Amino acid sequence: MRLGDLWAKHGGGALQPDSAQTKDLFIFGVTDDSRDVRYGYLFCALPGTTADGLEFCSQAAAKGAQAIAVPEGTRDEALGLNEYEREKIVVLRVRDIRGFYARLAADFHSGRPLTIASVTGTNGKTSTVCFLRDLWDEDGRKAVSLGTLGLRARNKSHSNLEAGLTTYDAKTLHIMLGELERAHGITHLAMEASSHALDQQRLADVTFDAAGFTNLTQDHLDYHLSMEAYFRAKMRLFNERLKPDGVAVINTRDTSGIHIASAMRSRSTRVISYGETGGGADLALLGRIPHAQGQTLKLSVFGAHYEVEAPVAGAFQAENILCALGLALGTDVPVERAIAGIGRLSPVPGRLELAAVLGNGAAVYVDYAHTPDALHNVLRSVRPHVGTKAKLHVLFGCGGDRDRGKRPIMGRIAAEHADCVWVTDDNPRTEDPDAIRRQVLSGAAGATRATNAGARREALQLALSALRSGDILVVAGKGHEDYQVVLERDAAGLPLHDSRGRPVTKKIPFSDAKVIREIIAPK
Repeated sequence: MRLGDLWAKHGGGALQPDSAQTKDLFIFGVTDDSRDVRYGYLFCALPGTTADGLEFCSQAAAKGAQAIAVPEGTRDEALGLNEYEREKIVVLRVRDIRGFYARLAADFHSGRPLTIASVTGTNGKTSTVCFLRDLWDEDGRKAVSLGTLGLRARNKSHSNLEAGLTTYDAKTLHIMLGELERAHGITHLAMEASSHALDQQRLADVTFDAAGFTNLTQDHLDYHLSMEAYFRAKMRLFNERLKPDGVAVINTRDTSGIHIASAMRSRSTRVISYGETGGGADLALLGRIPHAQGQTLKLSVFGAHYEVEAPVAGAFQAENILCALGLALGTDVPVERAIAGIGRLSPVPGRLELAAVLGNGAAVYVDYAHTPDALHNVLRSVRPHVGTKAKLHVLFGCGGDRDRGKRPIMGRIAAEHADCVWVTDDNPRTEDPDAIRRQVLSGAAGATRATNAGARREALQLALSALRSGDILVVAGKGHEDYQVVLERDAAGLPLHDSRGRPVTKKIPFSDAKVIREIIAPK
């Protein structure tokens, strides 16, 4: 593609230098990773949380970049280019560098499935996109889901790698969208949209046929700094990425959801609301009967009443089913077929997943709940399954180098809603694990059954050995994850540091479900 055409489409103002020679330069690819630069590429120097793209402009130039895009206002000396490179390479100063990069990535990697729906919210995104994928599959659509669990079809993973991010970088995403359509014939894609991705414009130039909102509770304040900024990031999915004729499926039991629904209706976007009975929602949960293999759901769908057996446990999963149902209906799945599909939903890995049943009948569930609201919801959801004289146990921790404010809050919630609390490590990263555990326990002050249980494997051993007939243990926080992030240490046990003096972390294998089964296996 010609640089002049790209700039006319996605840039702003005149090229510098504004000459025919500059406009006629051929651009053969675009990347934000200087290691991927090839001859004739355009390198976008994106700002980052740990490294700034400006630091790699000279490397991009050395590898053959024909043009370099930088944030508006960047000084020449910040690029680190020598005199020859400054003469030969076109420098583009862009107001919205992230959005510019995403739109270029879409140009170079075109194509997409016919129908794409996205789900945002603090909790429930992963389950909802998996349920939606299954409802589409039941209707005969060729569908996959994309997000925290990676790329998945029904009961099948198409990647053996950790997803890494809830929502991928712009270039990776557009490559995948095109390949899903062209090479694999995928017609329907259900994907998660994280607040980070929306704020960082990773979804720029992706438009959605339907968008769902699950809830908004405290999380990621280490990044967004305030709940208002967090909400604004979520809102971008509906304000910027939803097609004008698209459908917004909104949880109007949530205060933020009410604001989103009102904003969408004011611009004449079709809204399908969902929530509990009494709120006037289009899709309402009239009743729920929990049982060993799942739950019976009594639903109101645009005023018509249905009863269906859902093969998943938990009140919060009932809400996620409603969101997926709304998205399915909003993308032309017939009502009767969508309702029937609920009875054949697949289990979602790490989302209230039954990991083991002990010989005495005690059950162990693994769940990804890692926020105050999610922990509250999962414990409330499991409580009805606990026997009359049995106890509800919970084992969890909080991640290091993340929102510290939620640690005592989660400790308090655990102490209020569980009979026995086992506080352990999540991903400690560069922090002292015991210090994190003590911060969690500070919120459970006075709780007689709250224990600092130590490292995760040892904590699981303690909690499992304490289970009696009819008890339930919820192992929360990591869900499907098969690793822990810990400090890298030298032979003497001292933390290692990189060239900038920052602590180095590493991933070690650790799957809650696998370790639980190892512990209870006959010796």
